[in-house]
Amino acid sequence: MEGVPGHMRSRAEVFAAVILVVAATFLSACGDDSAKQAVEPTASASGAATAERSDAERVAAIQVCRQVITSAGVMVRDYNTFMKRLNETRSYRPIDDEDRWAVETLKTGADVVDEAVTPGVPDDLVDAVGKFVDSSKKLAGQIDDKRRQGLNKVSDEWGKERTAVLDRCSEFLPTE
Repeated sequence: MEGVPGHMRSRAEVFAAVILVVAATFLSACGDDSAKQAVEPTASASGAATAERSDAERVAAIQVCRQVITSAGVMVRDYNTFMKRLNETRSYRPIDDEDRWAVETLKTGADVVDEAVTPGVPDDLVDAVGKFVDSSKKLAGQIDDKRRQGLNKVSDEWGKERTAVLDRCSEFLPTE
């Protein structure tokens, strides 16, 4: 490790690499005959509502949901690493860089998800994504300001919004 800044840059590079790999995988799938299957919604309680959506809405929703899933996975990993360290030390002072990584990942993930929203994404999904993005930034701010009081409440809100957007996205994910 060449020092903290280089190590933090490496984490950001890893995050970017994961996003690029996932994006390349999904984009390559769009070029073959299975692309039509990829836009078919899953059977769900709201299946009738999904069936009424245009192809453009379904494709836009799938693209933003893939970004939500990718980003949320990285965000959860770094947040959990931070929380494990905070629970061990009971103070921000002896924490190495776990708090910075969590903040960077939450902010970057929120920004990337927000940028993935296009005009074709259905309004109900835009609302769920917006709440997830806002709660991610709020949690990043809580950690960045080193506020332990209220951290559980903000974290619970983030978890609720993350689950809500993932549940909403499940309506659009391919069945196969």
